[in-house]
Amino acid sequence: MGPIATLATAKKRTPHYLMKEAILEYVKKEEARQNFIAAAQASFEHYKQTGQHITLDEFNTWVDKVQQNPAAPVPLCHT
Repeated sequence: MGPIATLATAKKRTPHYLMKEAILEYVKKEEARQNFIAAAQASFEHYKQTGQHITLDEFNTWVDKVQQNPAAPVPLCHT
């Protein structure tokens, strides 16, 4: 018995079900990855056009604040 069949038996599922779930999970992760890349590219294009940004120090300060207050406002972008 192969690993998929063994796992299917242990989970009381069919091998087909496990393979289908694995494919759906892979597609979900890849879609999220592609969305992240597209958002990063759009952000970089916006930065190149406007120069709007926050510094790493501003970001780090905000992260520290968010840990104390999850509603802490994001720093305003500037040039």
